[in-house]
Amino acid sequence: MIILFLLALSLSTPAPSALLKNTSNLSTQFQEKCFGLVPTESVNRAALSSLLCGKNITDSSLKENLIKTSIIHIFVISGSHLILLDELLSLLRVPLFFRFLFLGCYSLATGWQPPAVRALLALIVKTYFRCWHWNFSSDQLVMITGLVSLALFPEWWNSFSLVMSWCAALAFSCVTLLRVRGKLMALVIAQLAVFLFMSAPLWGLGSLHPLGLLYNLTLAPLVAFLLLPLAFLTMMIHPLSVIFDGAFSLFSAVLQMAAEPIPSMSQNTPSLSFLWIWIFTWQVFIHFFRLHLHQGKDHPR
Repeated sequence: MIILFLLALSLSTPAPSALLKNTSNLSTQFQEKCFGLVPTESVNRAALSSLLCGKNITDSSLKENLIKTSIIHIFVISGSHLILLDELLSLLRVPLFFRFLFLGCYSLATGWQPPAVRALLALIVKTYFRCWHWNFSSDQLVMITGLVSLALFPEWWNSFSLVMSWCAALAFSCVTLLRVRGKLMALVIAQLAVFLFMSAPLWGLGSLHPLGLLYNLTLAPLVAFLLLPLAFLTMMIHPLSVIFDGAFSLFSAVLQMAAEPIPSMSQNTPSLSFLWIWIFTWQVFIHFFRLHLHQGKDHPR
């Protein structure tokens, strides 16, 4: 019932929305301050600005290699940025209110982009439901968060980045759905699901080469678990820029070699209408698959 209500709300919200206009204007100021915090001594300052502040990738070679290897979605501002920060703040025992306040400010500093905002709303929705002891499965939480995003910002029906973020979040929900226990197996299942779910949004960006699956299992974790944390540390401790530059140069060299066997291909980009059908079809499939998978079982989802 809640999901149906949110769907109706997201479809009926009038546009344009003053909320998006106001937050976008505010985010411009925050993003400029984010750019100012990036160490000038780093030779990869542009990459740092893209990775941490949501600046467009200006290095054409880097962008092409990320697209060819099908890991462009992990390098740009995504939900993984906020999840990493939230886990770090949680380890530091920062109170919940200040965690959300900091994450909200960071979302503004990265340009108030749909992937970051969707991830922020996901954390808020999950926390709210937990307070009320409302049990929703991970795929249902992805659906609810997406609909809340569209209800608040109806202009994002035209957002390609929200589609990509939604697909990635839905892919990661499969790990919880299948109740995978081993960390290595969970990583493999997650990356397999990401490659499958992201195949439609990435179709028009580059060649969906079979090697892209391997790179999602190897290179994508390097960005998420090595480059991204190191980038955050470098922003706080500028002398670490030397270490970041070394790590990024090594990553760029590996990325170049990985992209070499994959030809550049020009393909027609799927329409947003098709991509929304793609998302909601997967949501319905996963819903009924979950009901069938756990039918007759009493333990929590």
